[in-house]
Amino acid sequence: MKLNITLKGIEKLMPATEEKIKEKFSKVERHFNNIQDAVVVVDKQRGQYTVEATLHVAGRVLRAEGRGNLIDIALNEASKKLDRQVRRYKDRVESSGKGVKTKEEMAVENTLPRVVKVKTFSMKPMSVDEAILQLEMLDHDFFVFKDADTEQIKVVYKRKDGNYGLIEAKV
Repeated sequence: MKLNITLKGIEKLMPATEEKIKEKFSKVERHFNNIQDAVVVVDKQRGQYTVEATLHVAGRVLRAEGRGNLIDIALNEASKKLDRQVRRYKDRVESSGKGVKTKEEMAVENTLPRVVKVKTFSMKPMSVDEAILQLEMLDHDFFVFKDADTEQIKVVYKRKDGNYGLIEAKV
């Protein structure tokens, strides 16, 4: 697994901290041997550390975030969340290949999230600025729209830093 560590608001990590990060994420690899890469972003703002970890596993993306006033607290929180996600994903993959399921597997399967509502709506072409306005008026976290210039379906979303993000499909 290729591990990429990015720093924001920090000039350099202590070698011991860097080793802890490598150790934590190598433990995640014990569940799956086909993890392509991991990206860990360590951010420090106003004395608060945030560790964001993203794994690319068999065409899927798993992401976790941890926060704390110490880098170790944020790292532990993020790695625990990611470990839990990887184990759940591994269980899903393994259970999908089995024919007969036990009562325990059925109970776990019934507790997994599923689609409970489908919404259909018409999309009139609009600019990104119009989509942001709609996002704000509806007070949603994201808004799906058809770009007036390119006719592509795009998603505009509100970021935690108060700015906006735009997701474009690459076909």
